[in-house]
Amino acid sequence: MSLSILKSIYNILFLTLLPFIGMSQIADTVRIKPDWNPSRLHVGIEGSRLIGTAIKGYKRSLGGMVDLDFHRFLLAFEGGAEEINRLKTYEYTNQGTFFKWGLDYNLIPHNKYRNMVSLGLRYAKSRFSDQLTFAEENPWFGTQTLQFSNKDVSAHWTEILLRLNVHVWKNVLLGAVLRIELMKNVSAPDQFIPFDIPGWGRNWKSGTDDKTANMGFSYYLIYNFSFRKKEIPLKKIK
Repeated sequence: MSLSILKSIYNILFLTLLPFIGMSQIADTVRIKPDWNPSRLHVGIEGSRLIGTAIKGYKRSLGGMVDLDFHRFLLAFEGGAEEINRLKTYEYTNQGTFFKWGLDYNLIPHNKYRNMVSLGLRYAKSRFSDQLTFAEENPWFGTQTLQFSNKDVSAHWTEILLRLNVHVWKNVLLGAVLRIELMKNVSAPDQFIPFDIPGWGRNWKSGTDDKTANMGFSYYLIYNFSFRKKEIPLKKIK
């Protein structure tokens, strides 16, 4: 799915939450004692990766997330696997996994529908192997097939997230995440700079220059498992 379409979905979700954001800005909150005991667990599958797998013949990817609430914070985990087989004037294959963990801070905890707008921070790590194969014309030896590979490469980076969760039906939510990926560090590859990094995306900017920052968008279908009823702070209008 193109980035423009994903951004459109993000805008729709944002507009859906605007009334709730506005209510939080014009109301005084009745203070209650912070409740740090977990009350719900979110488990989601990354729909954007499933659709990408369906429409991109060269890529297969699967991802998911879980988070657990603590007062206004959510302890979050994300993970997945990717397999790429790009065939052009060369053949490039990449197989690996990624894992991310961090915290989200809920900016509208008083929403009675449990909709959420949050800011988050993630530490992400990926491990993968890739291979590049291409043909080269040699005036003395004719056409030669060259092959280069990297084995067990690791990468890690930091992400800043803006996240939206919208209740759509019973315990089902639709989530959208806009993320900025920064401070990437890749272990020394064996033979060439990787084209892709699972969980990060395309690694090349142009030529042989690798990206130092990246932006991504993803959305999730989420199921809410509630352990208990958690009090929602009341409001009084000014």
